[in-house]
Amino acid sequence: MAEDHSDWLNFAASCMSDVQWEVAAIRPDAVLSHRSCPWGGHLIRLDAKNVFIQNAPADPANLFVRPEVRDMSPGKSRADFSWRCLETYAPGDALVECTNCWSTRLFSVLFGHSLSTTRLHFFQRMRTVSRLALYKDFPEAGDCTQVATETIAIVRRLPHPSGNRYRLVFVFSTPEDNFAGSSLCDQHLPAFTDMYRNMFDRVVNGPGFLDMRGVDANMYLVLSLRAFNRGPPMIPHNSPCSEESFHISVGEHLGLLSWIRFKPHEKFCLREYLRCFMERLGHQLKTYEVMDGRKLVNYQCVVVRQEWEQLRTSFYQAFKVQKAAYRHANGGTSTPSLVADAAPRFALREFSCCAQPQGIKTVVRKTFIDLDEDSDDSADCLKRSNSTGEVMTLYFV
Repeated sequence: MAEDHSDWLNFAASCMSDVQWEVAAIRPDAVLSHRSCPWGGHLIRLDAKNVFIQNAPADPANLFVRPEVRDMSPGKSRADFSWRCLETYAPGDALVECTNCWSTRLFSVLFGHSLSTTRLHFFQRMRTVSRLALYKDFPEAGDCTQVATETIAIVRRLPHPSGNRYRLVFVFSTPEDNFAGSSLCDQHLPAFTDMYRNMFDRVVNGPGFLDMRGVDANMYLVLSLRAFNRGPPMIPHNSPCSEESFHISVGEHLGLLSWIRFKPHEKFCLREYLRCFMERLGHQLKTYEVMDGRKLVNYQCVVVRQEWEQLRTSFYQAFKVQKAAYRHANGGTSTPSLVADAAPRFALREFSCCAQPQGIKTVVRKTFIDLDEDSDDSADCLKRSNSTGEVMTLYFV
């Protein structure tokens, strides 16, 4: 079992390579293979080589949906499967509870995925809790990767004129370092491979999956703060007698007369600023600085669109007073402005990010993994160079 997602992410490029994988079954459009797992146990890989996806998104990195979205999408429920999001850590990173559907139970029987009895895991539905995370443009630009404790799934668009042909790789781990099975089991591996290849087709082309992608596309909103070059923005202050506060009479109708600079001696972080700002107004707003495994620049953050739409009027009323306070404190005419629905901009360098448990920091270049020995950053992250040579950083929140 991977201790955290960093094990899988460090291994993602190897999942897309055929090196060191032993083939168990070959079919026209799928291959079943296996190998020893670097962190213990064994790995089973199902590689669907030529999956046709109807109405595929323009950006192939958006093919999978975020795990928290499945809990609120129309048509999400099936008779043999249920899904519930317990907690969202960041967009694309959630703790979920789900039942072990028939395919999971069949894995247990064929490959010894469970250390318990076959009867327990094949005939009984069980609930499992797992942390799932989505990583876009990883391990290569245009890829979409979903990671759980014991599985990883990677989808990559193929160079086909239609633009709707994909390679889908699904890898799961077993606790024992052997390819469990028998001669009778081996006889059925080709049929098993075909069955899962067809299942991939049904899942990614089903109407429910298309609906979920629509919900996912509008789930979050990126906010961006601009024009605060004269200093950090202002925030309402509870103590009007403070030497650092500024009295702004135009805020009297809102009860916002006293303002101070927001943490003037610290590096600005919009996620923290916006959360504190809304708390001063008596509102709770969830803000995030990591999106789909990548950290945003410090002047951007992500919010749930529905939550923002409910609170934005209150925010902009108070933020208008903030502009007056900013001019009063810093002089000049320029003031900070907040742009909604901005295009996300991801940090090209590593930034501190509190993440537990910590993993091994690596730099991934093509199919090679280099240890980053010089950095003393405590962030849990994985860096990859994209096609332009820019360094992209993945954060394990």
